[in-house]
Amino acid sequence: MNSKERVICTLEKNIPDRVPTFELAIDSHVINAILPGADIFDFTEKMELDAVLTKPVINKEKIEAGVYRNEKGLILKKTEEEYMIPINTVIKDEKDVKKFDFPAITAEHRFRHVEHTIKRFKGKKAIVIVLRDGFSEARELHGFEDTLIDMIDRPMLIRKIIEKSVDYYSEIGKRAAQMGAEIAVTGDDYSSTHGMLMSREQFKKIIFPPMKRLYKNLHDYGLYVIKHSDGNLYPIIDLLIDTGIDCLNPIDPLGGMSLAKVKKEYGNKVCIMGNVNCAGNLVHGTEEQVIEEVKGCIKTAAPGGGYIISSSNSIHRSVKPGNYAAMLKAIKQYGKY
Repeated sequence: MNSKERVICTLEKNIPDRVPTFELAIDSHVINAILPGADIFDFTEKMELDAVLTKPVINKEKIEAGVYRNEKGLILKKTEEEYMIPINTVIKDEKDVKKFDFPAITAEHRFRHVEHTIKRFKGKKAIVIVLRDGFSEARELHGFEDTLIDMIDRPMLIRKIIEKSVDYYSEIGKRAAQMGAEIAVTGDDYSSTHGMLMSREQFKKIIFPPMKRLYKNLHDYGLYVIKHSDGNLYPIIDLLIDTGIDCLNPIDPLGGMSLAKVKKEYGNKVCIMGNVNCAGNLVHGTEEQVIEEVKGCIKTAAPGGGYIISSSNSIHRSVKPGNYAAMLKAIKQYGKY
């Protein structure tokens, strides 16, 4: 069974030859410390990860040191990690929603990275297209605080932004599937370590319907769907599963979620992906502690299949490279069925 077959088997809640592993993000500094000079593709290949992620290219132009403007009109500022944060908004009201256009899907550069990924890994690794399911677009285009406020004051404004986002990412997913991607992952957070960012009722009325529409579209295009959200998802986990997702990630321990509880109560309905603590042993622990945590996760969630082991969010810059390397080695040693 190769990597692609292993991941697909697991997403179908069956039992593969061993527990698959991959990450939604791995910091380049960690990669370079483990394999000097390697990029994410080299790392995926040499460390035998089971899937590779790719995304549409959104160009950006430099405004000043550490500050850029992208094709959506967002001004982005660099952070200490390998992502940027928007420092402006482009949608203030429903008139702006009508006027706003996402970057053209037909642009020559849009699928350059997707094409390169598929050319290198098609048939060998599971190919995952990174999408969004709407809330993150509202959060960025309209502003995080204003989005949360307007989920109460102007819910239809937020719903319209999300619906427009779903139209866009449905088309991105369709094109990626036609090119050879097999899986989509959406990465919008609905909770934090302190609890939900919104009420269950707000989620159900504003976000759930367009999300369900997106996932139906992606399934119609032949893509499996992995849903990522940090935080405590217990208030909406049944709704998330009802959207039709194939896999839930990462069962956040910092948010108070239990891998054992989710496996017991929902493991027959959805594949589970997680949750070696990327704010715990991977950062502060020893390699031996990481190995024990890996063994514990496998013992808890692997029986019966339907389990992908990964960190509880990502392999970020503060993760000790030796600890991640130990994690991967332990998965190979203890993850066999």
